[in-house]
Parts: sequence; structure tokens; C-alpha cells
Amino acid sequence: MSGIPHSASAPGCAVVKLGGSLITSEGPGGPDVNRALLTARARELAASGRPLVMVHGTGAYGKPPARRYGYLDGRLPSGRAGVVAEVARDLARLELEVVDCLEAGGLKPLRLPAIQLFRANAGCASPLDLRPVTELLARGVTPVIGGNFVLDCDGFAVCSSDIIAVELALALGAACLVLATRAHGVYREHGRSEAIHGQLSESDGDALRKIGGAGQDVSGGMLAKISHGFRAARHGIATYVVDGRVAGNLNGALGGSPLQGTRLLSDRAGG
Repeated sequence: MSGIPHSASAPGCAVVKLGGSLITSEGPGGPDVNRALLTARARELAASGRPLVMVHGTGAYGKPPARRYGYLDGRLPSGRAGVVAEVARDLARLELEVVDCLEAGGLKPLRLPAIQLFRANAGCASPLDLRPVTELLARGVTPVIGGNFVLDCDGFAVCSSDIIAVELALALGAACLVLATRAHGVYREHGRSEAIHGQLSESDGDALRKIGGAGQDVSGGMLAKISHGFRAARHGIATYVVDGRVAGNLNGALGGSPLQGTRLLSDRAGG
């Protein structure tokens, strides 16, 4: 866990991360936001009455430019600031749509820029000061943070939404972390079967070796998501990878019983 001031804690809150592939798609005219699904999930979460921090991925808005401009390693030098500005402009459009849908669903969202909350060192992002998050929660507002570029020691780095979600959960002392995707959960044999793990531990070496690699994904794909999620589980945070397409699944996870998904467990909980 990063060295965040005690005043940044918000025990009892939940961090919900909506994956980019869940809320976006590539349309004939460019990337689109699945407004109907996003608004429905927001309505579900608003009904829970829980203090929430919402994190979201970039999906069709973020992955194509990473391939096109060649920063699948997640880093860009200062000399390519023009690329950063262009991509950040498009991500701002996504962020506006997300906030609009969350508000339509009954939440009180307020967007916080990732670049003001996180900083990277040689590509590894960590929090700066998360007190604005807790102060918004105390005022009944839902902070919203999306994956984006942050400052690095020699340029810029992509701060993935999975890292943002886990770091927030750790720093805030969250009771629950829900990683919502377009998958049923963590598949036992991805691409060969729809069966998922009900629970998955970081000591399950055979199972983890069957999870596919990142491919053309700057965020690292499912294997990276699980690895980050285990960090939260080690600190006693109830951590789930769930299907965000299933109505009621997010609130089920918040209550400890997702309708469909995988709970991540650690053999080193509390460490």
C-alpha cells in the first residue's frame, strides 16, 4: 500500500470499476458509449445507498490509439506530448458521457482528473493525495475517475483504471472492490469454455497459468486485472470480478453475493 495520509481513509465505502469493454464499443463512426447499460447500472448502484467511488476504463476510446501510436508499454516521452493531448481530448468526451449517464441513473457524480491524483515513476503509477476523494464522499458526492495519462519522471504514463481502482480501495480502506467486465467472471479455460471460477486464490498456480495474456491491451488484460485485484484481497477487501451486463450483479457483489462472477482471495490476507 502506498503512503497515503490517514485522513484519506473512508472505511465502509465501495469502489466500483466499470471496464472499458463493458461501457464502450467501436461503432461505424468511431467509439460509442453504451448509454443504456451505463445508466441502468448507475440506477442500480444509486438504489444501494452505499458511498461509492466510480472508476471506469477507456475501451474503444483508449485501446486503438495505444496500438496506433505505439505505446502499448504504457509510456510516452515528453517529445510526444501532442499524442497525449490528442488522446486526452478524446478521453474527455468519454468522461463527459460517463458522468452524464451516472447522473441520469440517480448518482451525484463529480469527475476528478487522474493526472491530479496519481503520478508515475518509470511507468509505475501511485497515488499523490486522495483527500479530495474522501471529502467528496463526505459530502454525498460520487467521485468518478477514468483511466488516463499521468505525469512520469521523463514524460507521460498510462494509469490504467484497474490500478486506479485498486489503489483507491487500498488507500480509502474500502469494504469492497468490484471490477465489472463483459466476461461472466474469470474463465477456467478462456476461449474454450464458459465455465468460471467461483473463487480464485493467488496460490492457484495451475489456474492462473491458463489465463490468457494481454495481447494488444495496454492495461495488461485479465491477468493484470487479477494480479492487481489480489493486492486488495491481501488487505481484507472483498474483491470481485463480475459480469457488469447482468442486472443486479453489481449490488449483489456489494452485498457479498454476486449473481455471476469470481471472488479473488489471498492466502496473505491482512499483509
